Amino acid sequence: MKLRSGFTLVEAMVALVVLAVSVLGLCAAVGVVSSSAKVSYLRTQVSTRAMAEMERLLAARPERVRGGAIMQADLHIQWEVSGANPRQILLVVRQRLGRWEAADTLVTLVGPR
Repeated sequence: MKLRSGFTLVEAMVALVVLAVSVLGLCAAVGVVSSSAKVSYLRTQVSTRAMAEMERLLAARPERVRGGAIMQADLHIQWEVSGANPRQILLVVRQRLGRWEAADTLVTLVGPR
């Protein structure tokens, strides 16, 4: 019996199928990571915008702040003020980025100075 070295056609085909499945799995994982990164970016942007808006409201004499809203194409900011002493400011920021949407809510109490 003669010994043969190398691969048979069946072995090569099986190796090719295993490689193809591995590459497809890797591509799917990259897609999931990309989507997660976009959502994380959007959430960070919304949280940063919410904190900036709350600081803006508090910087302008909090006792004079009334409810209001700002609406832009993909951004919606709304704040409500309730109570007398202390006053409660509820701020909601919503933003869309493509098919994703993120929202953040901040609540703060403001008393007399």
